[in-house]
Amino acid sequence: MKWSLVTGGAKRLGKEIASHLAKRKNNIVIHYRRSEKEAQDLAHHLMSLYGIHAETIQGDFTNREMTEDFINRYLNRFQETQNLINNVGNYLIRSCQETCNTEWEDLFNTNFLAPLFICNGLLPSLKKNKGSIINLGVSGLQAFKAESKTSAYTLSKIALLAYTKSLAKDLAKDQVRVNMVSPGYLENAVDLPDDIKRIPMQRAAKMEEVCDVIDFLLSEQSRYITGQNIEVAGGLNL
Repeated sequence: MKWSLVTGGAKRLGKEIASHLAKRKNNIVIHYRRSEKEAQDLAHHLMSLYGIHAETIQGDFTNREMTEDFINRYLNRFQETQNLINNVGNYLIRSCQETCNTEWEDLFNTNFLAPLFICNGLLPSLKKNKGSIINLGVSGLQAFKAESKTSAYTLSKIALLAYTKSLAKDLAKDQVRVNMVSPGYLENAVDLPDDIKRIPMQRAAKMEEVCDVIDFLLSEQSRYITGQNIEVAGGLNL
């Protein structure tokens, strides 16, 4: 049985991604950190609604040891992975000088190093199945401007983008595709601006619009696309 792993899949955007993939008849592994009930409820719902297999697995990515423990437990349960969606990510609204060392470390562990370690751990299966990896970013990474309020978060995602491109080049010969999807303001964003006209299209993104791009990148229609970052941001940060 081939699986699609969605990290941070129990709530918010991760939940929408897992639901979207299940609707397309993918068997889903829903990773969660603390949201065990939400993850289990979602798995049962997806199985009854779409007739697919859905499982849950806990994991804390805030340090290397716990991330490696997650990878070992995952590989013991799920031998065949076709798709990896690195959705999990910590968000912090704080300037560089106000961000303490522990917060920098936690953000880079969760947003950059955990996806890197998970990719490495699942590579044999992804190569075997000619699978796809999708990393979740944030709009504006490719035209990077100094960001005063979300410095650590943005820098962790810039590192993830650089890794996405490098890994895509390494794995192209193995027919494993690696891409990034970068939302702007989502409809449920905690920092949605009061003046929505700051967004050129004058509205926030719907989560299903992000899922549609992920669906495309996992499909045969994108079989020659790798190493790309697609923004779903309505023109924000252009």
